[in-house]
Amino acid sequence: MFSKVKPFIMLSLGLVTALLVGTVSPATAAAPVTLTIETFGDVIEPSALIDYKKLHPEITIKTKVSSMDALSGNLITYYQSHKGPDIAAIETSYSGLWRSHPEAFVDLSKAPYNANTIKKNYAAWRWSQGTGDGGQVIGIPTDIGGLEVAYRIDLFKKAGLPTDPKKVAALWPTWDKFVATGQKYLKAPAIAKSPKSYKGFIDSGGTIFNAVLNQGTEKMYNPTTKKPDYKNAQVKRAFLTASSALTAPITTKRKGIGARYQAYTGDWYIGMKNGAYATMLAPAWQLEYIKRYAPTTKNLWNIAAVPGGGGNIGGSQLTIPKYAQHKQQAWDFISWYLSPHEELKIFRTYGLFPATDVLFNSSKHCVGTRSPGFTKALTAADCAAVRNYKDTFFGPKGSGGAPVGAIYANGAASLNSIFEGRKERGITQYFNSALGRIENGQAVGKAYSQAVAEITKSKP
Repeated sequence: MFSKVKPFIMLSLGLVTALLVGTVSPATAAAPVTLTIETFGDVIEPSALIDYKKLHPEITIKTKVSSMDALSGNLITYYQSHKGPDIAAIETSYSGLWRSHPEAFVDLSKAPYNANTIKKNYAAWRWSQGTGDGGQVIGIPTDIGGLEVAYRIDLFKKAGLPTDPKKVAALWPTWDKFVATGQKYLKAPAIAKSPKSYKGFIDSGGTIFNAVLNQGTEKMYNPTTKKPDYKNAQVKRAFLTASSALTAPITTKRKGIGARYQAYTGDWYIGMKNGAYATMLAPAWQLEYIKRYAPTTKNLWNIAAVPGGGGNIGGSQLTIPKYAQHKQQAWDFISWYLSPHEELKIFRTYGLFPATDVLFNSSKHCVGTRSPGFTKALTAADCAAVRNYKDTFFGPKGSGGAPVGAIYANGAASLNSIFEGRKERGITQYFNSALGRIENGQAVGKAYSQAVAEITKSKP
């Protein structure tokens, strides 16, 4: 259900409140239909397909998994050839491209879909990522990546830093303070004298760039003019902040606070386990990586608020391409699969944080909410499940677990909608490449100027 290509995972959340799922009686002698879904990663969770088959025995679902880049290219081909799957996922970094081409999809705001009737159930900033420039609804949000800081309790203690989550968060109310904390950590005598396995404060300083970008109100495009504006203050701030994490002097022999690991590679997994880095910027779904690939670190990690307040990495929308053969059946599945009821079940099963913020946003009314295809309303226990969730893998042993539900809920509720333009992903990649050059020794100013020149030449 999420945009990242991640291993198939099972999460036992240990919540005692059972999900109240309503039942749907399939139409008598309904004609059999085969729905085709093209996604990337694990956007569609297998257990949900089994559940849907029980509700709709006449529906057979076939899935095709592509990379997020390949899928975006396929959607162009499908539209031009008047073909395509019944449902397709769009990664949020491609939202800007497809919002400028809403004609490639069914407008779900119109009858018989009337998607705006369920808009209130979703986080506003996530809903906006699935809308066209003319207000069309081209996709419904899946989960929320969220973004907080996972940190090693044992390494913080070794460095003489506080280990309580609130006190840890107080170390870095800003990103500059986060970098300064990293410098302090690496200069601590116990860390400086540690074996070579202790190589960094954060797994990779470059990850800060996208984190800072998503905390603003503007990225690569001006939200008013809808034109490229990649030299704006927010982009510069994000670039310079990430650069400082890559170049901050620590000793005469090293620079930067990052361990320089590529996420989701062998060294990254090994470093996660042996303490090669003390922190990582962790979207909600990434916590499962720690549990899966570093099981011996149980009760050594904890979660603290990210600098600057809130954050998100990734996400996707489910769309119905223009030339889908089974539009109504596709909508029936999407509105069921991405309902608050089903997203709560997915959260309880896999730990994926729901985009339906009616489940955790205290400003919204939750109890009594009904979803398409469900006869039972959300109960008070359902509505408290996300915020009350604690994970016993995180936090000190005997603490009852880290309150990850509340931490990620608070962060997700603080974000704003940010307009993304047609070539948002491509422009962002130029800056990420520049950060890679800085990590390899290029001067910050030169790297930035080169990125701007390359973007300008590409004529975004």
